Amino acid sequence: MAHIKWTDEYSVGVELIDEQHKHFFGLLDEMFEAISSLDTGHKIGGVIAKLVAHTANHFATEEKYFEEFNYEYTEDHKERHRDLAATVADFESRYHEGDVEMASEMVEFLEGWIIGHIMETDKKYVDCFHEHGLC
Repeated sequence: MAHIKWTDEYSVGVELIDEQHKHFFGLLDEMFEAISSLDTGHKIGGVIAKLVAHTANHFATEEKYFEEFNYEYTEDHKERHRDLAATVADFESRYHEGDVEMASEMVEFLEGWIIGHIMETDKKYVDCFHEHGLC
């Protein structure tokens, strides 16, 4: 399983959103550590709960600015958010059904998703956000 670290190339130039993105990287670190530990069941559940909460908070932050700034790709971006939230909810359900092995699959999926989402989808709003004075 690959293990990613935050670098400045992932920055969208908006301090609040960059901090939230960095927090996702931290949660992936926590999940990676939980998988490596002997107490995986308890730790994995805790990280999943944090991930669900942070995902909702982060998406609400971005979507607030989409609406406020009349961002042209709002609907497409929100659809991608809904897709991820549904996938995370599926992972969470699998965990609650006793599938602790799903954690490795979840980390692999999320690492690919977060990089792709930041670099391809989030980078599209950078000019719009900056034009409205958000940095």
